[in-house]
Amino acid sequence: PKLPAAMDAAARVRLFLGAVLWLAPSLVGLAAATARSVPTRPGTAAAAPVAPAAPTPARPPATVRKIGRTEYVTATEVARQLGLKLRWIVPGKKLTLTGPSTKAEIEADTRDITVNGLRVFLGDPAADAGGQIYLSRVDFERCLTPLLRPGFGVPARPAPKTIVLDAGHGGNDPGKINSKLKINEKTFTLDVAVRTRKLLEAAGYRVVLTRSDDRSVALSRRAAAANLARADAFVSIHFNALANDTKTSGVEVYTFAPRFQRSANAWGPMEKNDTENEASPVNRFDHWSALLAHAIHGRYVEDLKAADRGKKLMHLAVLRPLNCPGVLIECGFLTSDAEARKI
Repeated sequence: PKLPAAMDAAARVRLFLGAVLWLAPSLVGLAAATARSVPTRPGTAAAAPVAPAAPTPARPPATVRKIGRTEYVTATEVARQLGLKLRWIVPGKKLTLTGPSTKAEIEADTRDITVNGLRVFLGDPAADAGGQIYLSRVDFERCLTPLLRPGFGVPARPAPKTIVLDAGHGGNDPGKINSKLKINEKTFTLDVAVRTRKLLEAAGYRVVLTRSDDRSVALSRRAAAANLARADAFVSIHFNALANDTKTSGVEVYTFAPRFQRSANAWGPMEKNDTENEASPVNRFDHWSALLAHAIHGRYVEDLKAADRGKKLMHLAVLRPLNCPGVLIECGFLTSDAEARKI
C-alpha cells in the first residue's frame, strides 16, 4: 500500500515489520530453558567486500574513547543522543535506559543485556571505567539505536511489497534429525515457509520462496533469489540442535555481524576471532535487520512463551550478499523431545 507522505518514521517501521511478523504464529508454543549452544545454520562462505555504506546516527557522539582497539562511548552519551533517561541500578555497574515505550537494562563486563524485556547480545562487552559504563560505538549505532529509537539517523525505507522466505536445508540435506521421533529440519522449515506465504499473500504482499518443495538450493542462490526479486525483507527459517542434550530449548534470532564485530560463538573459549574489517552488502541494512530481528524475537518470546536464547550476531553466508534487511531464526530445538513434539 502507498504510505501517506506525512506518516512518521515509527508508523513506517510498524508497517514494514507487520507482514513478516506472521512468521512466529505459524509455530506452536515452545518450552523453557536457558542453556547456550553452538547453533546449526549455513556456513560462512566468503564474499567480495564492499565499501561500508550504512549511515551513522545524525549526531555522532561528542566523545569517543578507545578501550583496547575498540571505540567506546559512555552510556550517558548514548542516553543523550537517543533522548532516553538513564537510571543507575548499581552505580558504575548496572543501569537502565528508558524512553516512552522502550527500556534497556545494561550491565558492565557482559554482552548479555535486555531490551524491552528481550535478551540481546551486544557485539562487544559493555565496559566499566571510572564509574561509567561504556558501550562500543558499533553497538550504539547498529544495535541500541534501531531497537530504542527506530529510524533515527538512517534513511526511511519504503513500504514493503516483496518478502522472501528461505526454508533452510532441503533435498539431500535434511538438516538436523530427531531419529527417535522420525522428524527432520528440512520438512518443518518448508512447512513454516508455505504457511507463512499464504498469510502474507492474503494480506496483499508478494512472497517469494527460495524453495517450494524438497530440493537442494545452494546458499548463494538463496540470497541471489532475494536480490533478483528486489526483496524488502528476507527471513531464513531453521530449527536448532545440540549434541548429547535433550533438554535445551528455545529460540535464537540472528543478524549478520556488523563490520568490526565478531560472531557470537567467536567469544567462546578457544574460538578464533572472526571479526571482519570490510563491510558486506547486507551491512548497509544493519539498522533495519536489527529491528526486524527484534520484532520477530518478541513474537516468539511474548506470544509463544518460548525460552529466550537471545538475538545474536553471526557471519552467515545466506545473509551476506543481501540487498535488503535479513534475519535468520532458529525456531526451536529438534534435539529436545518435548520441544520437537510441539514443533
